[in-house]
Amino acid sequence: MRRNAAFAILSLLVSFLCSACAPAAPSGQTPEFLNDIGKTLIELKNEHPEGEIIESLDSSPDCAAICFGEPEAEYAYYFFGTQSGDSEKAMSECEDQLKCAGFLTTADILFPDMENDMSFEDFFSWIGVDDYEYLLGPEVITGEGWLRFTYHDMEVMVNTNEITPDGGWNFTGEEVVKRNAPVSIADPEISNTNQDIADAVMLDESMS
Repeated sequence: MRRNAAFAILSLLVSFLCSACAPAAPSGQTPEFLNDIGKTLIELKNEHPEGEIIESLDSSPDCAAICFGEPEAEYAYYFFGTQSGDSEKAMSECEDQLKCAGFLTTADILFPDMENDMSFEDFFSWIGVDDYEYLLGPEVITGEGWLRFTYHDMEVMVNTNEITPDGGWNFTGEEVVKRNAPVSIADPEISNTNQDIADAVMLDESMS
């Protein structure tokens, strides 16, 4: 009886120590701003009169991300990506058609319970994702050091590189997701629809 009691106490102690070392699982709470996915650009302009069109070069490995948001905000509303063309014209002419497809933010804003930098293994186990792509190797033309995965049916990209003093990015190969890592999350269906709408305007502009 004493051996069984001692074993039970030891098991509880080991369990407690392991749980203390492991990161707490996400609470399940999602950032409130995710509820704005699907809102039209004109709706968001009315809700955020201080907002402006933003072209981010740091939030996608192969194109500029066209967004709307308020200066210094923790996140920006993402609409589509482009490598060329008059994106401001598309955002102006199609503001009643283009819908918020997702957001540009940082890892700790998208995952509010993230308290520390985490290894890939711990991070993906923590958020419950089994499959991801780490862009790495000589076959990667642009985007080395980025992570790509699906989370709640949305496409997520995470930049794991180190920022340089001149504002660029330095690939380290360190398999760590930092709390302040740039992150994009987007609904692929809305994003693709936005892309078609914007491309029609930008292509027409380039041919005129």
